Amino acid sequence: MRILPYLNSIMLPSSHNRAYQDLMTLLTEFKSFLTSQGYKSAPSLTRKRFQGITKWFEQNITDLNQQDLDLAIAPRWQSVQTEIKREFKLLTTDVLFLSTAKEEETQIKRIDSISVRLAKLISYCQIMLNKSN
Repeated sequence: MRILPYLNSIMLPSSHNRAYQDLMTLLTEFKSFLTSQGYKSAPSLTRKRFQGITKWFEQNITDLNQQDLDLAIAPRWQSVQTEIKREFKLLTTDVLFLSTAKEEETQIKRIDSISVRLAKLISYCQIMLNKSN
């Protein structure tokens, strides 16, 4: 990832920290649900769970701003925040494609793609929380 090397010193306000921690938890739980065959047992539950995550994301992540940030980290924070929003939009598209997939092989490919996106989003949250690998 091109932004990892220079983001190891981000110190965020507690409100931002809480939002990224909660997002990471939601994404991790959703990933566990999908990989435990949750989608096959209840496709409608998968959609509902993701709709809940999307609503939470819109209320808690998209509204975060630079106002409370140290000026030295604001541009770096904005870079990662932009990547989080972009990746979440792509994740939303992948979940939509999963909900329309009829063949098991296609469903597996979609779940794999979703898992990769979730892993990226989780890693961005870890960057924001100074917990990068």
